Order: sequence, then structure tokens, then C-alpha cells
Amino acid sequence: MINSVSSPNFNFSVQSTAAPAAAPQGETIEFSYNSQDRLVKSADTVDVSGVRREGASLSTERVKLDASLKPNAEGEYVFDQETQPKSFTAAHSFASVANTLKMFEEAYGQKVPWATRSEQLTVVPDGGEMLNAYYSRNDGSVNFFHSLDPVTNEMIYSGQSGEAVSHEVGHAMLDGLRPDYLMAWSPDPGGFHEHFADMTGFLMATQDDATCEIVAKETGGDLTKDNSLSYTAEELGVAIGNSSGTDRKFIRNANNDFKWQDPSTLPHNAPPDQLSTEMHSWSQVYTGAMYDAFTKMVKRGMEEEGMTAAQAIKDCGAQFIELYAHTMKEAPRGDFSYKQMANCMLRADREYMGGKNQTFLREGFIGRNILPGGMSVQSHDYGAQVVRPMTVSLDGDFGMFSGAKVQTYVDAEKMYVNDSQSSEAKELRQNMKRLIDAGRILYTEPNQKIETKDLFDNKGVPYAGVVRWVDGNMVIERNTIIN
Repeated sequence: MINSVSSPNFNFSVQSTAAPAAAPQGETIEFSYNSQDRLVKSADTVDVSGVRREGASLSTERVKLDASLKPNAEGEYVFDQETQPKSFTAAHSFASVANTLKMFEEAYGQKVPWATRSEQLTVVPDGGEMLNAYYSRNDGSVNFFHSLDPVTNEMIYSGQSGEAVSHEVGHAMLDGLRPDYLMAWSPDPGGFHEHFADMTGFLMATQDDATCEIVAKETGGDLTKDNSLSYTAEELGVAIGNSSGTDRKFIRNANNDFKWQDPSTLPHNAPPDQLSTEMHSWSQVYTGAMYDAFTKMVKRGMEEEGMTAAQAIKDCGAQFIELYAHTMKEAPRGDFSYKQMANCMLRADREYMGGKNQTFLREGFIGRNILPGGMSVQSHDYGAQVVRPMTVSLDGDFGMFSGAKVQTYVDAEKMYVNDSQSSEAKELRQNMKRLIDAGRILYTEPNQKIETKDLFDNKGVPYAGVVRWVDGNMVIERNTIIN
């Protein structure tokens, strides 16, 4: 339970200088693991290093399990998914979180700071009945759930999907590296958060040999064909579709046709086959651009470097992991556009990876209208590196939210005589109007206590923002729960 949704204080102008991760203290133990889910492949096992055991409690230096879990007779945490679903889920979710963090930190070269008050990220393997999963900054946790598929009568655990678990860890890592992204109100930071989370699951799967072989057989190396890697969380997606009476095979498909459009021309919500400014939908534009580049890199690996399809998928996945890690070292802060993030990614490829994938990346961004064709590769539109808070009053036609104060973070180099008259303030009001009209801001009364469950609508979707009262004044704060 939380009594308010106030956020921790951060110094957004200073890059974290955390020391490189020390050698883990603890045991290396085998755990149940599936980089996909049981609709794609059977579970395997994976080793997790640095595991600390205290009775039935499990943790590492960076991660702790919020559940009691006793090992099997061999002293390991390998369980049968069908007959021991609770134990399997706990073991799997803990292993997925720990190894996803390890994957990124090895490429990043230092610890990823958590945007919480704890040194450890808490893993809640089964928080109750819901077809969902989410990351919560306030609770310092990634949370997974279960629910019955009404068509198959199978109990579905989101914590049993490697993609779903790594997705939420992606949110947690990005929030640690750039906490100001969850303070922004425009579509692009939210969309990129979902993209980064989706790609975290995607990239973990590329480093799993069994998944690479499956995708190679499905596509023959031509990843322009839909496949188990392009699909995100198949089992969870099917269950959501069965529960809502819709035909779904997955949550999202990286192999999509969505292109950037002026967000002001789009609805906030739309059917899955249409684009909207809702962050999960909007993320597909950036994901599509990166997937386009990935497919060409795989083809090059096969045709020019003599790799098998499975080898090329794994190799290109490793290159992407390095690319994202280098990008996040100098990524924009505060509010930013897809164009600015794309330029940062191109710069990371040039400066840290020899520019090997420059052409494919640019083609992906241009093909999705994120970057204009013919733009010089020397463009320096990378977004702000130092930001400051800007507070705006919602004066005008905002209904019950009129007069509310809203804060975001903007380029510190841009100083105005009156922030409220700036172009950033105008854009912020437009975004707040869009979110209010879409019902994405939770109104609360003065002195009302807010529990975590209140921050979700009746469909289990987190609100974008919530009203908090400060000295009798209405303030709209960003909801730092993201799924």
C-alpha cells in the first residue's frame, strides 16, 4: 500500500557513475527457464550466479524474490511446469530477472541503478489473479500474475513467459538509467519505454540457442516472415484474446507496418491493427524500424559472413545488445522525440561499433518516417543532456482538472522569461488535454489515500497520471507504474 504517488528525487543532470559490477558473491545454481513460453517451446534450465540462500528466501546482490521457494532434492530450483506451477513460476521469474539484468550490465559496463529506494529489485512471481504484468517504481518491484484462459481452461502465469519477465525488467532498467522518461507526458518517451521493454525480451530470446533454431526453421533466415521472435508473449496474448472474445496470437508483433504520423492526428486508443498514441501502440513504430534493420543484418550475416540462420540471429542479437547499451550512455534526457533517439542510436553505432550497421539502421528509421530521407549522417539533434523541471498550470478547458499544476523536464539550456508561455508549455497542455479526454488521468479527492490497485483502470491498465493535493492545490503527477 502507498499513501501517495510522490516520486523520489533525482538529479537528472548528472550521469550515473556507478562502479562496474564486482564479482558476484554467492552460489551458481540451476533454475527453470524459458526464453519464450510453452506455446513456442518447452522450458529449459539456466544457471544463475551470485545466488544467496537464507532458508526459503532467494536473492542476489541486485534482485530478491518475494516468495518462499525451497529447492528440489538436488538442491536446485528446477520444477515441472505442469505439476508444480507455483514453484516453476517463482524459479523462472527470479532467474529471468537476474539474467536479463546480467545481460544488459555486461554490455553497459557498469551497474544499472534502480530508480527506487532499495539496492535490490523485488520480484513478485504471482501477485494474484490478473492477465497482466507490471513494473512499479514506488514499490521497487516487477510483478506477475495468473488467470484462467476461458477457452483452453489452462491457468496462465505471466511470470512463466521469459519475454514477459524480461519486458518488465526492461522497464526497471530504463527507469533506473533515465527516470525522467516516466515524468514525460508526450507520446515518444512512453512509446520508447515500451519499445525498450519489448526489445529487452526480444534480445534475451536471441541469446537462447533453442529459440534461434526454432526461428531459423520457421523462416529459413528470412525474418520478414512472422515468427516466434517477432511475436511478443504468445501465450499471454492468446489468453487475453480468449478472455476478451478477440482473435489474438500475441501481445505485439515487431514485424509490423506502422509508420510515424503526427500524433495530433491519431486517437489515443485504437484496435490492435491500427496506430494510436497509447504507449504500447505507439511503441510499434520504433520497434518496427529496429526490426527492419535486424532482418537485414541477419541476411548479411548469412550471405556475406557464411553464418547459418540460427548463428546470424544470435550474432545480430548480440550486436543489438551492445548498440542499446551504448545508446543509453548518452541518450536524451527529459522529453524527447523518436527522431532524437534515432540520431543517438546512429551515433552510438558510429562511435562505438564502427558504423557497421549504419545503413540498415538509417533505412529502418527512414522507412518508418522517424527520420527524413537524405538527412546528413552528421546531424547532431540528439536531445537534451541536462534538464530542468518546468511546472505548468492547466488553465482553460480542462474540466475538473482546471487549474491543476503539472511538471515535466525540459532542456536546461532553454530558459524563458515565462515558462508558461513557452512552446514546451503549449505542447504539455495539449498532451494533458489528450490524456484527460481519453480518461487516463485519475482524479482523487483531498486527503484520499491511494493504494496500488487504485492506479489501474477497470481493464487493468495503469493510469498515465493521478491527482495529488499539496497544500490545498491540485497537482497531477505521473503514475510510475508501467506494464
